[in-house]
Amino acid sequence: NHCANHCRYCGFAAPNAIPRTRLTLDEVRAEGRAIAGTGLKHLLLLTGEAPGKAGVDYLEACVRVLRPMFPSISIEVFPMETADYARLTRAGVDGLTVFQETYDPKLYAELHPAGPKRDYAFRLDTPQRGAEAGMRVVNIGALLGLSDRRREIFITGLHAARLQKRYPGVDVAVSLPR
Repeated sequence: NHCANHCRYCGFAAPNAIPRTRLTLDEVRAEGRAIAGTGLKHLLLLTGEAPGKAGVDYLEACVRVLRPMFPSISIEVFPMETADYARLTRAGVDGLTVFQETYDPKLYAELHPAGPKRDYAFRLDTPQRGAEAGMRVVNIGALLGLSDRRREIFITGLHAARLQKRYPGVDVAVSLPR
């Protein structure tokens, strides 16, 4: 739950004084075994957005520990370059989830005053980089409640349609949490 961003709506934002932790690989293995023991076959690996604490090397090591337990592993982590997504794809990641939070660039800037997440365009192009890296599934979404719900749903749909047209072999999914 380490994070480098200052998102105004998030309890995990960097300025918040909360206990932070990063699992060791032994803890990752134990958690993976417990989850696999329930019969689940698909795992979504999440981190806060802090590449200095849970970067590509760490994520790759976690995936290599978890891959024998799960036929499908997706990630919801900080936005990366295509080469980093390709590296994780080779390690066994087959899905990416990324929330744009809002498709309103002005509101986005207000909600993300500092941190790497502040770069609206880089985040917007994250699903494309995941698709280019060979992800089988790309899941996108907006956080409903930050802006006009209908507008966000419509633009999320347009974003998904653009991705599906450009990458027909990728399963593009949409999540719209409240």
